[in-house]
Amino acid sequence: MKPFPHIPWLLATTLLTAASALAEDMRTTLDADGDGWVSASEHDRGTRAMFDRMDADRDGSVTAAEMDAARAATGKPARAGGLSSTEKIRTIDRDGDGKLTASEHRAGSQARFTEMDVDHDGSLSRPEWTEGHDKAMKNP
Repeated sequence: MKPFPHIPWLLATTLLTAASALAEDMRTTLDADGDGWVSASEHDRGTRAMFDRMDADRDGSVTAAEMDAARAATGKPARAGGLSSTEKIRTIDRDGDGKLTASEHRAGSQARFTEMDVDHDGSLSRPEWTEGHDKAMKNP
């Protein structure tokens, strides 16, 4: 008999629960019409709202500290997905000043949407979202 035979079951349950939580998070934050898909316009509205929440001092740019604070306010760890806020900013910071403007954030978000929309139908299914978001957060 193998020691701890319940471990694979626990691991599978944990992974399914995490995937389900991510899909639910996507549905509630970006899927405005609740149809299970995130359209390009829903994604754009959602990422604009995200930028506004992060821009705590309302100066039109987001720093790593603001990103960390916004994440902490949601109860989620600052280093979610393997990248720090500084690393996330660096991936789409066009002018290299270490902070994001609204236009840099929007352009980066639109590029990520296009990358995640693997079937090019103009919307993201839950599997596309989950796989694409995880890939983006691990590979800047």
